[in-house]
Amino acid sequence: MKFLNFNRVLCLSPHPDDVELGTLGTILKYTDTKFYIKCLTITGAKGFDNVEGRMEENINLWINSSCSNVRFSRSDCDYFEDKTEPGWINFLDNHIKDMNYDCIFIPPYEDSMFEHRFVNSFGSTLTRKLPISLIEYHTTSTLNTWIPNLFVDITKQYEDKIKLLENFTSQIDKPYFQRSVMESKCINYQCRKKGLKYIEKYRIIESYE
Repeated sequence: MKFLNFNRVLCLSPHPDDVELGTLGTILKYTDTKFYIKCLTITGAKGFDNVEGRMEENINLWINSSCSNVRFSRSDCDYFEDKTEPGWINFLDNHIKDMNYDCIFIPPYEDSMFEHRFVNSFGSTLTRKLPISLIEYHTTSTLNTWIPNLFVDITKQYEDKIKLLENFTSQIDKPYFQRSVMESKCINYQCRKKGLKYIEKYRIIESYE
């Protein structure tokens, strides 16, 4: 089964755990789509939530998942300030060259974390010449003003997602890693009313077939 009939999706993760918290159930569900996760930094911005070991935990999560449809890699930088904005665009342009991606996942612009907004700004630039679909995924700091328009049922994948997220042991004391909070992130009233117990939320910006 493929996600929106896409063959290859590039997932831009500002930090270790962003893509996993927002899209892990979807990746586990759509095994016929290849997801290429590019983690851009090793932890939060300097002075903001600097935690050692998050990258190793991220790598271990995917090793423990045994997912054959995931390719995980990191950038050649530790922090966003290690490159200029044109430097990041050039780095990612070179990455997507000849990769034939159908879609790029980016964090939302309506997000309280400034580095998430920074990565969101890459999306339109990277797809300026190519018919690559652009989709925002829900993060732990997405604002309530953000309105999703795509809901993926991950009810069957939910427990596996929660179990795999336990690999982020350095984050276990964070409020958004508490099980009740993670559950609330995967609940939507309208979806529950229609029989979808757990979901992941997305906002389609542009879509090409």
